[in-house]
Amino acid sequence: MIEFHVTYASKDEAAEIAREAVEMRLAACVNLLGEVRSIYRWENAIEDESEILAVFKTSREKAGELADFLEVSHAYNVPAIIRHDNVSANAEYARWIEEETKTA
Repeated sequence: MIEFHVTYASKDEAAEIAREAVEMRLAACVNLLGEVRSIYRWENAIEDESEILAVFKTSREKAGELADFLEVSHAYNVPAIIRHDNVSANAEYARWIEEETKTA
């Protein structure tokens, strides 16, 4: 199982992209964890913004396609798309992830 952690500017944007990823079977599940506070440097200024953190769960087979989709669908010029390989899960859940990301 692979996870991608991605931040978005709004709940609506995060939910729309999450729904598309699940509909396309690129992700089996997406958790929208709510607001996080992000502090970062952008164009020589320190920014302090609220963002929505989304956790996309997918199979190793679909990870590359999901990464590409997340990058092209994101509104930010430089989106934070953090990939976590070899995430452990209970066997039944891991099988479910595999089944839900298979192309019909």
